[in-house]
Amino acid sequence: MLLHVSFILNIFIMWFLGYTSEMEPNAHLNLILLGKKRAGKSASGNTILGQKAFIKKSSKSVTREVAFKSGTVNGFPVTVYDTPGFHDPKISEEEIQQILEKVLQKCESGLCVFLLVIKADNFTEEERKTVEKIEKLLEQKHLNKIWILFTRGDELQDDNKTINEFINETEALNNLIQKYDQRYHVFNNKKKGDQARLLLVNILQRSLGVKDGGRLRRILVQPNTRNEPDAPVSSLSSRRIVLLGKSGVGKSAAGNTILRQKVFESVMKMISVTCECSEVHAIVSGRSLSVVDTPGFFDTNMNSEELMIEIARSVYLSSPGPHAFLIVFPVNMRFTDQEQQIADLIEILFGQEVLKYSIVLFTHGDQLKGQNIEKLIEENCQLRHLVDECGGRYHVFNNKNKNNREQVNDLLQKIDTMIKQNGGGHYSNQMFEDALRFRQEEEKRRLREEEQRKQKEKQRREETDRVTNEMKELEAHKEPEFEKFLTKYQPNLRMSVFALGRHMISGQLIGMCIGAAVGAAIGLVGGPAGAAVGAIAGANAGVIVGTLVGAAVGKVIHNV
Repeated sequence: MLLHVSFILNIFIMWFLGYTSEMEPNAHLNLILLGKKRAGKSASGNTILGQKAFIKKSSKSVTREVAFKSGTVNGFPVTVYDTPGFHDPKISEEEIQQILEKVLQKCESGLCVFLLVIKADNFTEEERKTVEKIEKLLEQKHLNKIWILFTRGDELQDDNKTINEFINETEALNNLIQKYDQRYHVFNNKKKGDQARLLLVNILQRSLGVKDGGRLRRILVQPNTRNEPDAPVSSLSSRRIVLLGKSGVGKSAAGNTILRQKVFESVMKMISVTCECSEVHAIVSGRSLSVVDTPGFFDTNMNSEELMIEIARSVYLSSPGPHAFLIVFPVNMRFTDQEQQIADLIEILFGQEVLKYSIVLFTHGDQLKGQNIEKLIEENCQLRHLVDECGGRYHVFNNKNKNNREQVNDLLQKIDTMIKQNGGGHYSNQMFEDALRFRQEEEKRRLREEEQRKQKEKQRREETDRVTNEMKELEAHKEPEFEKFLTKYQPNLRMSVFALGRHMISGQLIGMCIGAAVGAAIGLVGGPAGAAVGAIAGANAGVIVGTLVGAAVGKVIHNV
């Protein structure tokens, strides 16, 4: 089905200008209908999907189940969730909380929007309390995803009243509209037309926000309109695919073949054309596809660390996780030790679980020329080992024959089968969250060690300053104290000089002796700590005393 021209223009312009949104990476919209009973939730769901998907419940019945239905609005995948009526005394807040949690679990990916359904006739106190209850249950983090959907727009027309006039009639409703930053829309559930399309355009235009422009290529591709139809494969189911391999093996060409659009630059050369992860969204065979092309392993244009970080980023671009990793090899390539290293690097980078979500994709299938791919795999033990580790999953592409949609549909079927084997889930990026947590803990440890080092350095400086100050104090008292010492022991000195036969005594020798005595005296006073200081003080005192003694002894000898 062709997308409406204005819808395509609205979406494509926003994406082309570099806009992005929470609906990435799988281009899917989840609409959750909230409100009290008989507000028109089920009828609104039917209007959005263009079919009678939800049955109107009896006013006496109480449902505790959530009904949901997937469909398309002008070709765009949408899932609508119809919830039980709020402000019903027969349903407790705990039950409502559990219902909301279940719905949020189902909306694991894509843009999630809450449509608060209110009748456009009278905003009552009961409805105001219903809004308060919903806000309380959703918590602050979800309030910016709430839109007010007014029903019974036909009654406004009958009363010749505009929606703005109705809003301004009630202060509480006017305040609510201001609080939600004018996020509202009006439905006439009795009337057909493009109401649903306009609602989606409004939501997407308001929800998309500017992001780092131009870093990633984001394209919403129009469905196939050529003569060769795609086979229906699990209609409306989204798939997230990551392409891995060396440069020049045909990753980008394979991405173009899958999406049936020339969206990835593809050149046959060993130098990688793709220098950063490139992400493209498309609707193919009625389903939403996200394909991430990655730089080639062993790309010499990037250092190893940058290369591994960029390849690892593919998982984040495929959040909450890829359904399939396609490990790409040309059929004519010799499977050498370097090719084996690619398989090892993928396992090291993404963990052992990655092979459960991997398929070996052989490109250049046209070069087989009648050869059997199974025989080629069997003849190379390393290649056979890799295929076995991937659960025996492999596929062959002829990228030159892009009109052969059977090869794409077969690949998608193999991915579907692999997903079932994995319990219906996808690869988790828990490894990257663990790695991030490890890096944060490592940084905290480094900061702690740095702080401890600084603290020890500070203590060392303080100890050095203390000893230096003590030495300065000792220096200041040395000379006066020595004069007293010299005066007191002058007779002894005279006698010793006379006894030595009037020979000149080395001032330095006496100084050393006196210095040792001074040090010992300080050691006796200060204990072990004093001994350490005394040793230093004594040595310094010896030098000074030696000089003084030399002069003093000279005087003594002269006097003698």
